[in-house]
Amino acid sequence: MMEPEELEAYKKAGKICGAARDYGAGLIKDGARAVEIAEAVEKRIFELGGKLAFQTTVNLNDVAAHYAPLLDDTLTIKSTDYVKLDCGVHVDGWIADTAITIRPAGRDKLIECSEKMLAVALPMFRPGTVIEEISAAMEDVAKEFKLKPVSNLTGHSLERWTVHGGIVIPCVRGSAPKVLSEDEVYGIEPFVTTGKGMVKDSPPPTIFRWIADRPQRDVTARQLLLAAKSDWQRLPFAKRWAQEKFGNVDLVLNRLIKDGSLWAYNTLKEVSGKPVAQTEHTVIVADKPVVITR
Repeated sequence: MMEPEELEAYKKAGKICGAARDYGAGLIKDGARAVEIAEAVEKRIFELGGKLAFQTTVNLNDVAAHYAPLLDDTLTIKSTDYVKLDCGVHVDGWIADTAITIRPAGRDKLIECSEKMLAVALPMFRPGTVIEEISAAMEDVAKEFKLKPVSNLTGHSLERWTVHGGIVIPCVRGSAPKVLSEDEVYGIEPFVTTGKGMVKDSPPPTIFRWIADRPQRDVTARQLLLAAKSDWQRLPFAKRWAQEKFGNVDLVLNRLIKDGSLWAYNTLKEVSGKPVAQTEHTVIVADKPVVITR
């Protein structure tokens, strides 16, 4: 049984995360700069009493995930763009994760499909449900819309201080025999596309995470590693945050990746260059599933 203080922390994180997502969605307009949207969402999270579980990403069109705008980023929204806004909040390490796709020119079946895939999945997060049943249900929705779910991006379990807890929720059929248990927490995020339904790594990375301390001669390298552990609490962080604290960090980041101090997350793009839509909520497994990011 989940402890009352843990449940309250999850609910608080979810409420803040959902409010920040909705605030950010209202900023997604023709001519808006991606970096200004990301910074505004992160500022809002702090204002509402939360802390960042990971960097806010603003992913356009064929970019499915993992693009955190840089400090002086010139990326600008166009009315026909599919803009995926993904943000995370933690309260004392308990994490909520949510995402939405906005197209300033208007919604279409790609966005509607992703939203329906999520709507079908959420009520299934009850004790005893087998994950592959959820995956099959989401894929059936995509087939109904004659679209392709992204097969190599998945939802995931959430643990304290850990965004990806090790259990995955695919949105395509396959062997996933894990049975859900009460009080498990998941970020459910169906991705769907008009393309081939696969994503690929697309360097350079804009997101990093501390994985180990290694001896560093360079002062900036030592300071950045300390920030990754203390300021960002070993959770994923944006290159933009490092730029704000330390200036030009390209050489330092490359060195820290090479020696195994940091993990780098490459931007993920749909392999055929077609647009992707994503919708995500965080849900606690229960007889009546508790969706905390609505």
